[in-house]
Amino acid sequence: MSAMESRAGRQKLVLIVDDIDDNRLLLDRGLQSSGYRTMLASSGREALSMISQQCPDMVLLDWMMPQLTGLDTLRAIRELYPSSRLPVIMCTAIGEEESVVAAIQAGANDYVTKPVSLPILRARMATQFEQLALIDTLGTAKEAAEQRLGEQARTVSRAGRSESNS
Repeated sequence: MSAMESRAGRQKLVLIVDDIDDNRLLLDRGLQSSGYRTMLASSGREALSMISQQCPDMVLLDWMMPQLTGLDTLRAIRELYPSSRLPVIMCTAIGEEESVVAAIQAGANDYVTKPVSLPILRARMATQFEQLALIDTLGTAKEAAEQRLGEQARTVSRAGRSESNS
């Protein structure tokens, strides 16, 4: 299965959030040509509305936007979804160390600076999707182990009752 497909075999849906049309279109074309489906938002408020209607598999989020900044949008996203459920990669011209740290502390999964290198962005996205797949696998394994443990506990309990009845 490729990084752009989910376990169900569908293409990954990426929400691109940037107030500058050219930036959105550049990422849109680059990701669609790589097999991703995309949704486009020109503001943080629009992005939050879109997420509430259809949760994407990942968000690419600009930092510097009017009204609701990318960092504020990220904080609002994290109130709804943990980083283990909805990865957010900040894509911004702000590359100072403090900004990177602030974004990561606010819940960003990763950070790329503009101008965005599509090969680097795709590699970082693939890493995030691989981590999501591992989290899903661990969750499935945990559920199976809990089920086996419950069955073993019932077996031991039945065996104990059988001995005490003898």
